[in-house]
Amino acid sequence: MNGDGAQRQVAAAGGLLWRNGERGLIEVVAVWRPKVGNWSLPKGKLDPGEHALTAACREVEEETGIPVIPQLWLCRSSYVLPNPEGDILKYVDYWSMRTEKPDAAFTADDEIGARCWITLAEARETLTRPRDQQVLKAFSALPAVTATVLLVVPAETERRWSGPEVTRPLSLRGQDQAVRLAALASLYRPDRAYSATGRASVQTVEPIAQAVRCRLSGDSAFDTDAHERNPERSSLRVRELAGGGGAAIVCAEPEVVSDTVAILADEDGVETPDVSTRAGEAWVLSLSGQKLVGVERL
Repeated sequence: MNGDGAQRQVAAAGGLLWRNGERGLIEVVAVWRPKVGNWSLPKGKLDPGEHALTAACREVEEETGIPVIPQLWLCRSSYVLPNPEGDILKYVDYWSMRTEKPDAAFTADDEIGARCWITLAEARETLTRPRDQQVLKAFSALPAVTATVLLVVPAETERRWSGPEVTRPLSLRGQDQAVRLAALASLYRPDRAYSATGRASVQTVEPIAQAVRCRLSGDSAFDTDAHERNPERSSLRVRELAGGGGAAIVCAEPEVVSDTVAILADEDGVETPDVSTRAGEAWVLSLSGQKLVGVERL
């Protein structure tokens, strides 16, 4: 306990990095920790002020030497660390991850002595800690994610504007929001970027497209007027984008984004209690083929 009686907490993040192995079986990365003498999934503590997703990608890359692309949030595990001054609650958020360089160079050190690719069956035998088993179970319960679509709402706009609504720009705060969002969204390495017609939508997604060096295109399927005439048009377009694999990012007005998430989740049976979306917020949609299998707020 700390001075006010609350239990101390430590936040950490990690990932289940997977690939399709040569034998046609899914393989995951395990790392050997010589100080504790066991194999585990890569993970580590958040730096001060660091987003959990950023930490997860950083820690997996640092411990394995493999550059990663996050996919689907899997679960949060928690456990107690005994401490003479009071037990510490540690919780770890895990994401599934892919890579384009599974055989990237690895250098052993005092923290991580080895890394290896093992099948899921081997992982269940090798990774004996309950928290790793929890992650393996969450991953195994879902079909393989083949595409990611990020749905972004325009950041904060100027309140005072005398021109047409479609030309309303981002405020200074909105521009800062767009830059912060770009740092997270670029982790998914989208290779396609789309925007509804509004100036704010374009300005919000531009920093992301620039960060990953992908082309930004307009897409009327996500325009508010088109959505009002046919609310299902945008959800059908998301499925089309998912059919191309990889990752795509779309920026549209809040009602378009919220309705699209709700329609997809309802059609594919993915529980999403609250789809309300505020300025500068984003959703990460994980799809297997064209079927939605996971939804999370970014």
